[in-house]
Amino acid sequence: MGAYVRLELRRGFRSPVNLVMLMAFPVALYLLWTKVLNLAPQGRQGDLAAYTMVSMATYGAMAGALFIGNTIALERGKGWLRQLAVTPLPAHGYVTAKLLSGAAGVLPSIVAVLAAGAFLSDVRLSLGTWPALVALIWVGVLPFAALGIAFGYTLQGQAATLAMTAVYFGLSVLGGLWVPVEMMPEGMRVLAEYSPGYQAGSLGWRALDGLPPTWSGLGVLAAWTLGFVALGLWRYRRSL
Repeated sequence: MGAYVRLELRRGFRSPVNLVMLMAFPVALYLLWTKVLNLAPQGRQGDLAAYTMVSMATYGAMAGALFIGNTIALERGKGWLRQLAVTPLPAHGYVTAKLLSGAAGVLPSIVAVLAAGAFLSDVRLSLGTWPALVALIWVGVLPFAALGIAFGYTLQGQAATLAMTAVYFGLSVLGGLWVPVEMMPEGMRVLAEYSPGYQAGSLGWRALDGLPPTWSGLGVLAAWTLGFVALGLWRYRRSL
């Protein structure tokens, strides 16, 4: 299984076009929010650049993690899963390899947005906060890598892309990455607090204020991750 994990990791970083897109899109949105529109979330006018930096880094990382499902859908269409079924690789080995490759692929996107905040928006944080943000945002988007795997084993072709795009934007908005949760109706605020997007963003937002993650937030993220992993394993076995 270790050899297959290494293969998936190498494949993920051999597509310069995908890497550029994953880095350029969230950076462009970040600069649009802070340099052009100057949209300050309620109560955060003083630290707009830092708050939006974390939001857009999380937003871009979510995309990189979730859309690993596109790769899986393509592999299913080419019969790759049927070839793997005759190898000693267990089902959990394939799912684990995809989960790790999807998670590792988001790191360049996170670093690019944080670099834009530091060098283009003059965001100033303590030295230890920067690596902490990378780690926290990375952990926060793990459920989306698992969800992308489940999508890849459930749908194929254009249907998979459309479904993932709709879920991606829906969870981003609900999670307060575009519109702060404080500005949402009360019912949506309650729902948002249990969404993986909001909890992923909260890890970074709390770090900006010098606060550690909450146990309830980590519990929500762990529950979503385990649920999506279980769904991905089930769909993988059904797709063989």
